[in-house]
Amino acid sequence: MATVEGRARLSTLTEMRRHTDVRIGRNWLFLAIGSYVLWTTTAIIYLLGWLQQVPSYNIPLSVFGTLHFSATTWLLLLSFTASTGLSFLVYSLINRQNKHMTREEELFRESLERARSGTPQDRMSVLLPLSSAEQDFYRLVQKTHDRSAVLWALLVLIPYAGWVFLIISMYLVSQDLNFHEQTEQQLLQDISRVLAGGTHRQALPSSMTSGRTNSLAYALVSLVTLGVLSLFWLHRITIDQEAHFEQHAGFEPGLLQALLDFGSNLGSAL
Repeated sequence: MATVEGRARLSTLTEMRRHTDVRIGRNWLFLAIGSYVLWTTTAIIYLLGWLQQVPSYNIPLSVFGTLHFSATTWLLLLSFTASTGLSFLVYSLINRQNKHMTREEELFRESLERARSGTPQDRMSVLLPLSSAEQDFYRLVQKTHDRSAVLWALLVLIPYAGWVFLIISMYLVSQDLNFHEQTEQQLLQDISRVLAGGTHRQALPSSMTSGRTNSLAYALVSLVTLGVLSLFWLHRITIDQEAHFEQHAGFEPGLLQALLDFGSNLGSAL
């Protein structure tokens, strides 16, 4: 019964990838660019003392009188509107990385438990790499951070200061992904040795890195360029995450099948 439940849970965790590893539309990046351009324009108008020269408009509202609007008001409204798009993009990037890592943690935990329960105590060719894989897994769990997507999305909405919070949030997301891929690669290598010790062909990739990003360099250059590079950084993180998800889509079905066959293959080899 426990074996059946374990198989069902592994299958469910693999299928959940469609709901956790979702794609983000590139249109949100255009709103981020628009937010930067609009807030920069507002700052330039203010610093150059052009506010008094900005035209105003009177909108008649019938019996309710006249609504007075200046072009500056419209500019601020457009800036805040574009900032909501940037805020949603930041929320989506952090939220989907949180969901991916949570699902992956459960997937690896279930996989290692299944391998441990199906391995005889005298099968050292499996137990040694399995012990190493468990250590990799515990290190991955300890260093995985569940960032508050809502908090960072709200901080990004703050005019001007929000771009500093954007750089900080992107630094954290990028660093988390770098460590995650590095540790995950070690874990997958050990799981491959576990499967090989159980007489199963290697079904896992030898590399799980989508291209390590120098997060500190991106953060410093983003600050020096007053946030210009952070727009490209948003795009880069989006691509890096999706490349990581594609790698999972490639190896998870093979991992699932290998684990389902693990016990029977190990038993037939004894």
